[in-house]
Amino acid sequence: MLYHCDHKQLIMNIPAKAHTFAQTVFSLTVAEHGRMALNLQEFIKQELNKNQGKLSPDHANAILSGNANRQLTAWLQLLATDAGLDSGLIDGFWGPQTDFAFNSLLFLHENGALPPFWRDYVPLNLNPNNWPLEKEADLIAFYGQPCNESSLLLIDLPYEHRLAWDLSTKVRRTRCHSKVADSIVRVLDKVKAHYGEDKIKELRLDRFGGCYNPRRKRGGTQWSTHAWGIALDYDPDRNQLQWGRDRAHFAKAEYEPWWSFWEEEGWVSLGRKSNFDWMHVQAAR
Repeated sequence: MLYHCDHKQLIMNIPAKAHTFAQTVFSLTVAEHGRMALNLQEFIKQELNKNQGKLSPDHANAILSGNANRQLTAWLQLLATDAGLDSGLIDGFWGPQTDFAFNSLLFLHENGALPPFWRDYVPLNLNPNNWPLEKEADLIAFYGQPCNESSLLLIDLPYEHRLAWDLSTKVRRTRCHSKVADSIVRVLDKVKAHYGEDKIKELRLDRFGGCYNPRRKRGGTQWSTHAWGIALDYDPDRNQLQWGRDRAHFAKAEYEPWWSFWEEEGWVSLGRKSNFDWMHVQAAR
């Protein structure tokens, strides 16, 4: 009982993409084996009954007699386990471990391979554009004085953005330093080609936190890289300044290509480099 009470505190809402994934797997099964006299829910219950021995003994009866969401969760836990992923107990509860395992399963389904272990990932150490070090003297030598709006260029964004704090406001252009303009466009072209606009919206890679901002670093006296227009912020709500890998969404496996596209151009993610401010990417080392 104590375990169950503790476990309840970890229960999360089942994401919408879990239902979509389940329907996709069911459709593929129907296509492979021919028309089935079952709907998705009946199919899931049949699979759970066939695999009762894999269910947590303490939860098997509750799963098999439970509601659709609990049965869906248990089935996805089974699929993850069969794929070699650790989803924890097959208990029908959607917690952090199940969420992690499901996202890995989804990545496997979409990419044909499991995602790399993010804890072992080393950011690409590339700098083809020769971005300077993040030292004020180096930044001034390369980019000029901060807050100099004559050095800015208005660029067209390859896909439509929305202001993170006002989603009704669409952003199709932004100002950045002229030296980083082409690089930003190249990166976002790759993002659009890789993810597609639907996936971009799902991952919130269109929620724009801004580029040029004539200000100093929060809580500091040095100029922010935003003051040169050489930094961009994305999805600040889910990647807050002090959050680390345990909370920031941009630390998840599905964002690996996003970061690789930036790093191939020499941009630095403070999240990947220092494990804070995962919203932020900058053309400064």
